Amino acid sequence: MATSLQPSAALSGGYRALLHQRNFVLLFSAYSISTLGTATVPIAVAFALLSADYSASAVGIVLAAQTLPMVLLMLAGGVVGDRWPRRRLMMGADLLRCASQATLAILLALGHPSLPALMVLAACCGIGTAFYGPAESGLIPQVAGAERIKDANSLISLTGSLAAILGPALGGLLVGLGGASIAIGIDAASYAASALCLALMRIAPHAASARASPVTELQHGWSEFNRHRWLQLVTVQQGMLSLLAFAPFFVLGPALFAAMPGGAQTWGLIASATGVGGIAGGLFVLRVHIPRPLLAVQLATALLATPLVMLALHAPVPLLVLGSATFGVALAVVNVLVQTSLQESIPRHFLSRVSSIFSLVAMGLGPIGFALCGPVASMIGTERALGFGACALLASVAALLASYDIQRFTRLPSGSPASHS
Repeated sequence: MATSLQPSAALSGGYRALLHQRNFVLLFSAYSISTLGTATVPIAVAFALLSADYSASAVGIVLAAQTLPMVLLMLAGGVVGDRWPRRRLMMGADLLRCASQATLAILLALGHPSLPALMVLAACCGIGTAFYGPAESGLIPQVAGAERIKDANSLISLTGSLAAILGPALGGLLVGLGGASIAIGIDAASYAASALCLALMRIAPHAASARASPVTELQHGWSEFNRHRWLQLVTVQQGMLSLLAFAPFFVLGPALFAAMPGGAQTWGLIASATGVGGIAGGLFVLRVHIPRPLLAVQLATALLATPLVMLALHAPVPLLVLGSATFGVALAVVNVLVQTSLQESIPRHFLSRVSSIFSLVAMGLGPIGFALCGPVASMIGTERALGFGACALLASVAALLASYDIQRFTRLPSGSPASHS
């Protein structure tokens, strides 16, 4: 089951070729700018609401108002992404998010906005994200070309990891210098800059499929999704990751440190190591050809259990930092290889719909995990809850490693699409 990791001069130079392609540079710039802006917002919103005498529950309600449309409209975003020009759809989503964040910044600067107004603006931002994501997933292979899909995903993963490190620090700095409205205003400007980059791209006209009803087109997307047994297995596992790995790590981890002196600072150090690991993982998968990506995904998924086990065993802080960095490395490898496998295997005219089905499961179980972590930990104990998550994760790895569909999935050295079923 070796993944036969092979560095290649041609492959390692692939990202350099991408960075000489005008369309990809503009797409990469759009993603990088908006992602960094978005990463500054959570801390700004939390501080803005709390300083305006809103409760922590109100902060949760506003975040839920943003997340819910993303989940509910993800499938619709997939259908629209396969029917309409993806670049224009992404521009529209960016402009909607720009308008909502700019309005929020103005309201916060002027005074004490009402909770319903905050929820509506958060929902508008979530709606934009629901339509942006599936369109972007379909646009990446269209811009990068079949032979450079993994390189494109690796570069995007790198900038996402870097934003995860810099964004919260930048957000805290902006809040300290000028208040939350400044940070949120900069996020609005980042969406405007992203839309401008997308507008400057030059892409051949969208080859629209024969018009059918949205329900029929969604059914066609579902049929394509069901053709790929490996994709069904990986999709279910990604949902389990959100439910059993991400939620316990990001909810129960801080809970273990909350009552300790300097606990917030210590957890901040541990959590930031995830972003550092993400950069390392992105560089690794960018430089190395992995002919059996789904086997590598399973090995990386097993590593995601590392910090859960360490937290459950109350490992020393240096080991927890190392475990968090391992989590980041593994997460980058999983994200890049899964997205690349999907984009190389699914026909372009189905890609947004199939991607939206995948994302719905992967994202949809996340809020459930966040909601259940606390009650489960109260019933069985935090350490046992973390241990259960780690064991369930490793059990899923064992099950998928035994699957013939996972074992036989390969990709060509050039990155060209292969036929998988």
